Amino acid sequence: MKLAIEITTCSPSRTGVGYYTEHLVDALLNTRGPGDDVILLSNRPPAPELASRWSPHLHVRGPGVRAAWMQTEVPSLLADARADVAVFPNYAVPLASPCPTAVVVHDLAILRLPEHFTLRKRLFMHAMLRQSVATASVIGTVSEASQYDIEDLLGVDRARIALLPGAAHPSCRPAARDDVAAVRARHGLTRPYVLTVGTLEPRKDLLTLLRAFDRLERQVKDHDLVVVGGRGWKDRGLLRELEARTVSRGVRWLGYVSEPDLVSLYTGADLFVFAARLEGFGLPVLEAMACGTPVIASDIAALREVGGDVARFVPPGDAAAFARAITETLADPAARDRARTAGPARAGRFSWTRTAEALWARARAVAPERVRSRDPSEIRAAEEAPAPVSARGAAPCASPPPPLPPPPQGWSPTEWAVLATVVYADLFESPLPVQQALTASIGVVLDEAELRRLVNGPALSRVVKLHPDGYLVLAGREHLVDAMPEREELTRKLLERNRATLASLSSLPFVRALVVSGGVAHKNPGARPDVDFFVVAARGRAYTAYTMLFVATKLTGTRHLICPNYLVDESELPIAYHRDLFTAHQLVCALPFAGQRTYEALCRVNEAWIRRFFPGFAARRPEHVRGGGGAREASRGAVARGDVEPVQRLGEALLSPLEPAIERLARWAWRARLRRRAATAPSSDVVLGDGILKLHLSDYRRRVLDRFAARLTSLRAQLEADGSASATALDPVGT
Repeated sequence: MKLAIEITTCSPSRTGVGYYTEHLVDALLNTRGPGDDVILLSNRPPAPELASRWSPHLHVRGPGVRAAWMQTEVPSLLADARADVAVFPNYAVPLASPCPTAVVVHDLAILRLPEHFTLRKRLFMHAMLRQSVATASVIGTVSEASQYDIEDLLGVDRARIALLPGAAHPSCRPAARDDVAAVRARHGLTRPYVLTVGTLEPRKDLLTLLRAFDRLERQVKDHDLVVVGGRGWKDRGLLRELEARTVSRGVRWLGYVSEPDLVSLYTGADLFVFAARLEGFGLPVLEAMACGTPVIASDIAALREVGGDVARFVPPGDAAAFARAITETLADPAARDRARTAGPARAGRFSWTRTAEALWARARAVAPERVRSRDPSEIRAAEEAPAPVSARGAAPCASPPPPLPPPPQGWSPTEWAVLATVVYADLFESPLPVQQALTASIGVVLDEAELRRLVNGPALSRVVKLHPDGYLVLAGREHLVDAMPEREELTRKLLERNRATLASLSSLPFVRALVVSGGVAHKNPGARPDVDFFVVAARGRAYTAYTMLFVATKLTGTRHLICPNYLVDESELPIAYHRDLFTAHQLVCALPFAGQRTYEALCRVNEAWIRRFFPGFAARRPEHVRGGGGAREASRGAVARGDVEPVQRLGEALLSPLEPAIERLARWAWRARLRRRAATAPSSDVVLGDGILKLHLSDYRRRVLDRFAARLTSLRAQLEADGSASATALDPVGT
């Protein structure tokens, strides 16, 4: 799988989110499995040491403004890299991503403490945050406290949230005495000191700590307060307070320091104090503990998660309480020694490796199953396998065809394959037509005489019945055959009522083929009948074609009846996702309505992998759908025109000057809309590549395959346990 990560925060002067991203990337690279890859996206090169370390994975291009880059360049970067899932560790995601996204929301301070942010940040981040959460398939966060806020303030279902806590970097451990001395000398720290770390912004509440230090100046005259952190926002007043206390009152502001220097500063401090009003995680607290430094921190939920019973907690904003805690801790060497021993052990409970493994697992859960090679010749070579043995004129096959489990004892693989095919049809409340069984049995090809011999044999006759009307049906399910005349009539009427609309859709510009799939193809349209279509569009015009189909069905009032839910362009004919029994069966049973040549090309390019499941697979003729003289006429027309009608050519010629811009706009708009819908669907199966729209908001495919596997497992166990028991003792339906 290909996992993309945004790394724009990994600059030379990176702070909290930048360090989080850096360490997460390193852990993801170290926990890759076979076939996994990590793609790093940015609009500018990262820090030089990171650029050198990550060079094989970097993809850097686009405008310098992150907000513009995120929405304009990132979707094409993801498409070009063929990423399966993209992770954005700094609150924002591209709304029109071609793949599922995960956004990391570290905290909701912008909503909890809006007064601590500038008006610009409040307006921009509030809107951006809600859009990102609505669009992302996974909402990552760093603590249970932030998880609660995301549920409470943004209304996100907990199932969409993934806990991805930070951890101290491996370099965060007690530094060597010489390293500490060198760093202290470089920064001019000649006296013992208390350390605090954080960007200069209001919610870090450095002002409370400064006031606390004012209170203890007379009591702890030999300690300085060392402040590490770059400038943030709304920091002018804070800078004045810092400058007023510099040197004369024992306060030293070092600004931004490198990570190696910071480790030595942690180690050399007698005490680390963190007075933040709200945090998502509190990485400085964890880093200080990892370096063996005693910690005093604000008593807020996220910091309690990190500090546990090792840190000492003080009510936030209470300068007097901070002053007391600092004084008492500095006056108690035994307590500091205990904290120095317990801190590294507490920090060791957090692990970047575990966080990376959790992210890989979540990414695999939301990523569609992609076939890597898209070149037809490569696909054929990679998937070439021995053809399943045909039962026609040959001995029964010696092993079960994929994906079936071994047959029950006493059953041949061919008998088991026939039973499995009937069971699969029964999942859809449908009997299996004998003519379909001849060419669409799983793993075997049968002639009618051989099929009848098998069905009337001692094994199959117990669980499968050959109905006089020409259907195979599980024993006890004969009533499904009785319902077929009504279903066939419903299918005929459904197609007849919508024939004119369907014909007009097939004539739209950039539409090359309409192929009926789903219930109508099986003459089993269900209680709420509709017409599902597999659509092929002109090369590079997938989203334009889909837009036209959408508008046309809206205007004709047939949007709820006619559903083009899988669309590819002519460059994406090899099925790139979910090459499994379900998808193969969809193509085996699909019926061409228009665009016979394109449909046949679709069948040819997918023939090799489909025949692994259904060796009798072959393209079908449009008469299967249309029927009568109209069908013959339509069939001749489809072949004669080469799948492009004169009216289509005219429409495409008129649109050609604007078409590249139309396609880009349509692609962006549909991705933005459909990503939002897919994000909140319980188990969506949506793919939005440049040349493919797979619009399954519910993973029906996975549910069917799981039910099929469970049914076969249960049935196999029954057959082996019952031996020669009568058919009435079996439960082939698994009820």
